[in-house]
Amino acid sequence: MSAFFIINYDVVDQNLYAKYNPGSNAITASTVAKHGGTILAASDSGIDIIGQQGQIKVIIQFPNSQAAKVWLDDPEYAPAKAIRLAATDNINQYIVDGLAQ
Repeated sequence: MSAFFIINYDVVDQNLYAKYNPGSNAITASTVAKHGGTILAASDSGIDIIGQQGQIKVIIQFPNSQAAKVWLDDPEYAPAKAIRLAATDNINQYIVDGLAQ
């Protein structure tokens, strides 16, 4: 069953964040693909329906929740992830299972 990694966050250090996006986009994309994932959406735009969500919104589809968890802990992704975490705040992230078919 597919699973979705969903995250939103605010950028608090633009200069540092630039080292993640666009600076580490190739690392992020290759490690997502390595675990069978596909980046479905990654944007600083969107419509907040209820409440205020983070500035950046990302949705990545993986074959299952285990693949999403393994990607998050992938040592190859770790340096890029560390930059993202250091440059952002108000982080909300989830792994959500898709509907069974």
